Amino acid sequence: MPVAFKGEPSVVFRRGAKWNHDLATVDFMAEVSDNEGQGLIVCRVAREALDDRLPSAERVDPLTLFKRLKGEVRAVAENKLMALDFEPDGSILVRSEDLNG
Repeated sequence: MPVAFKGEPSVVFRRGAKWNHDLATVDFMAEVSDNEGQGLIVCRVAREALDDRLPSAERVDPLTLFKRLKGEVRAVAENKLMALDFEPDGSILVRSEDLNG
């Protein structure tokens, strides 16, 4: 997927997410379509962002936290996609300040 979109892009998040132990993120996929075609973008939410969003009494494993906050996380990821706020590797990363700011 190019860094600039041709026309108004649409974003559909795929089902499923996985824990990325190496990066301490929950990874999920976004399918982005524009006038030029479609592509997959890796989206990530930092474990710290999930922990910071919920009181410590509600903290559980990161995938359960992601399921609880999926709507909010996806909204932030979509906003970052539309703003072309990509990481150097081409992914989208939702940080604590994005989710809790």
